[in-house]
Amino acid sequence: MSQAHFLTQGSTILVGEWLLNIDRQSISDGDIERELDPLLFKLLTYFIENDGRIISRKELADNIWQQSFVDDNAINRAISELRKALKSTKQPGQSIKTHYRKGYSLFLPLSSLPKESIIQPKNLKTNICPEALHAQQLTKPLKKAYNSWLIIIALILITTALWLYSEPAKTKSNSSSSAPFLMLKGETISWHKGLYAKLLLPPDKSKLTYTLTNEEQKMRSDLYVMDLKNRKEYLVDSGNVTSLGWSGDGERLFYYKCSNSDYSSCMQWQASNLKSGKIEKELMQSHSIEGTKVTQYNEVGDIAIFRRNKYRGVTHLNALYAYDKITKEELRITTPNIAGTGDYFLTSISNPNRIIFERHNLGQSEIYMANLDGSSLKRLATSSHRIWAATFSEDSNSLIWYNRFDSKIGSYSLASMQLEQAIEAPIDAANYVYPLSKKSLLISTDLHDYDVGILDLKTTTMNYIASADRHEQDAIALNNEKTYFSTRYGQKLKHWLKTNNQYFNITDKLGTEKKIIAANSTSTRLLSYSNKQLEILNAKDYSVIKQWKIPHQVNFAAIKNNKVAVIYTNADSQNNELMLLNTENNNKVISDIDTPLSLAWFDDTRLIVNAKHKQFLIFNSLTNTYSMLETPDNITHIKPSLITMASNDTTLFLATYQEVYNVALNTMQDPKSVFKMKPYDYILNIKVNNDKLAVSFVSTSNLNSIKLYSENTPKY
Repeated sequence: MSQAHFLTQGSTILVGEWLLNIDRQSISDGDIERELDPLLFKLLTYFIENDGRIISRKELADNIWQQSFVDDNAINRAISELRKALKSTKQPGQSIKTHYRKGYSLFLPLSSLPKESIIQPKNLKTNICPEALHAQQLTKPLKKAYNSWLIIIALILITTALWLYSEPAKTKSNSSSSAPFLMLKGETISWHKGLYAKLLLPPDKSKLTYTLTNEEQKMRSDLYVMDLKNRKEYLVDSGNVTSLGWSGDGERLFYYKCSNSDYSSCMQWQASNLKSGKIEKELMQSHSIEGTKVTQYNEVGDIAIFRRNKYRGVTHLNALYAYDKITKEELRITTPNIAGTGDYFLTSISNPNRIIFERHNLGQSEIYMANLDGSSLKRLATSSHRIWAATFSEDSNSLIWYNRFDSKIGSYSLASMQLEQAIEAPIDAANYVYPLSKKSLLISTDLHDYDVGILDLKTTTMNYIASADRHEQDAIALNNEKTYFSTRYGQKLKHWLKTNNQYFNITDKLGTEKKIIAANSTSTRLLSYSNKQLEILNAKDYSVIKQWKIPHQVNFAAIKNNKVAVIYTNADSQNNELMLLNTENNNKVISDIDTPLSLAWFDDTRLIVNAKHKQFLIFNSLTNTYSMLETPDNITHIKPSLITMASNDTTLFLATYQEVYNVALNTMQDPKSVFKMKPYDYILNIKVNNDKLAVSFVSTSNLNSIKLYSENTPKY
C-alpha cells in the first residue's frame, strides 16, 4: 500500500516503535532520539512510501542513489546502517527484511499521528551521526527566512517537478539526424609559443584563466587571466603553478604553487584584483589530508567545494567535499562509483545555490545537479564520452556543454527540467571547450597526440611508430617484426600493419567497426570486438574462426592457448565482471570477483586479477575459485596507481600512467622499472608478446592556442 500521504511537512509516522519526525529527519522511541543522515532518511522514507512490496537493488540504485551503477557494498552498508538505526531496546527485532535474490522490504508496521498529539520525551538521550551533524551545520548558513506559505508552495513545485521528471535524460537521444546545424567561425584570441592547459571560467563567464607552459622551459608554467570583454591578458603568477577554480562572483582565483617539479610540495593561493597591474595574492589554508590531493577548489558564498583524490583508498578515484568557512565543518557531498575516476566539478548556479558536476563511470559520463551539501541529487544527462566543461546560461535558464565526440552542443533546461535538442556545431579538435552560449564556444585547440612505442625487452630500446598524419593506438607487437595498430577518425577505425618501416592499410579486411584487443603468443590468432560481438580471427586472412555474442561492453581481454579471459561491464548492473571462454567449445564461466579492472595470465590455467580489493587476486580457471595473492609491499604499493597489466610466459608487466614495471612470475618479488614516460606523456595501454612490449600513450605537449567560435550563418 502507498504511504506517500504520510510524508508531508509537519507530519509524524509511527514505524514500529519508532516515531519518525519528517521535519527533523529524526526517529524517537521515547527514550532515544536519533537524527538520520540524509542517505538513511531518504532510504527509510522510500521504504515507507513503498510499504508492502519488495524493492530490488536496481530500484534502490535508480531512486535513492540516482545512479546507473552503485557498488553492491554501498547498498549493503546503507541497509546495515539503517537496520542499526532502527534497533533499540524497545525495537529489538527485524526492521528491513532481505528477500533472497529479490531485494528488501520494510518489516515494521506503519501508522500516522497528527503532529499535535505528539508529546516530546523529557531528558531525551541523543545519538547523532557525525555526517548528519556536519550536513546540518553546513546547511545552516545557506538557509533563508521564508514565510511559511512560500515554503509550502516551493515544496509543492519541487515535488511536482521531481515526479514529472524522475527519469534521467540521456544525450544519446540527441543523435537524431534532424538536429539543427550551426555554422561557427573561429577567431584566435590568444597564441603564445607554448602549451595552453587547465582552462577555467568563473560562473559569470567574464574572465578566463589558463596555464601557459613555455616551449623552452617545459617545467615552468605561467598563470594568466584574460578579460573576455577586451581580451587583455594579465600574468598572475609563474613557476610550478596550476589553477584550481574560482569564487562564485568571479572576483578571486584559486591556484596551487609548488616548490618542485613533481608537485609533491604545493601551497594554495588566491588572487584578487585581477583586472589590474597590481594583482593581490594571499596564501590560503590547505585542504590536503593524509596524502590526498585537492585538484579543484571553488567557493560559492561561504562554502568551499573541492575535489580530493584517494576516495575509498583508490588513487585515481575522486569525490567532492564541502567546507563551511564559518563553522569550519567539512562534509563529503558525493559518493562516486569505484568503476571510474569519480566526480569532477563543472560549475555552480545561484538562486538557489547548486553545483553541477560530472561523474565518470566505465563506459559513460553523467551530469548531476545537487545542493551544496549534496542533497537533492538529480542526474540530468548521460554521455558515452567525457564532458569536462559546462556553463550556465541565465538568458535561456539552461545548462550547456559540448560533446567533442559527435561535435554537438548539448543543453538541459532548468525551466522545464528536460533535455533540449542538441545542435550540431563542428569546430577544430579541442582540448577544452566552454560554451559561452548556445551559439558561441571558447576552446583551446587540441594538444593531444596518440602514439605507440615498441619496447624491445632484450635490448631495452624503444622505437616509436609516430607519423605526422596518424594518431596511433591499441598496438600489438606481432612476430616477424610486424606491428598492428589502429587509428580513429570520429567514430570510425582504420587498421594498419607496420613491417619493414612500411605502413599497410588493412581496413578493407577488418572494417571500420572492429577493434583488435588481443593476440595469442604465436601471432596466429587475433581477438576483435564490435557491436557486442567477440571474434577470434585468423591473423593471415582475418577470417572468423569463432565468435561469441557478448551483450555488454568489453573493456579488457587476454588470450592463453585455447582460453580467452574477458572483463566486461554488465549492461544491467553496470558492474565489471570477469568471464572465461573456450575457443574449442561453448563453455562459458562467469566469476563472482567483485569489480575486476584488469588481468594477466599467471600460467596456463590461472589469472592474476587487479580488482577493487587491496591485494591482487589469483583466479583458477578450472575450478572458478580465487584467493588473495600475497605480494611484497613494493608491489602492493603500485596497485592503487595501476591502470593496466599484461604478461608473457615469464614476466608480469604493471603499468601506471607514467611508468612500466616488470616482475618475475615465478617469484613475484622485486618489481623493476623498465620504462618511464616523458613529461606530459601518459600511458593508455600495454600489450606484451614474447620479447616485445607495445606501449600506447597520449602526448599532451603539442603547441596550441585559444579560439573563440561564434555564429556565422545558422541553417535549419
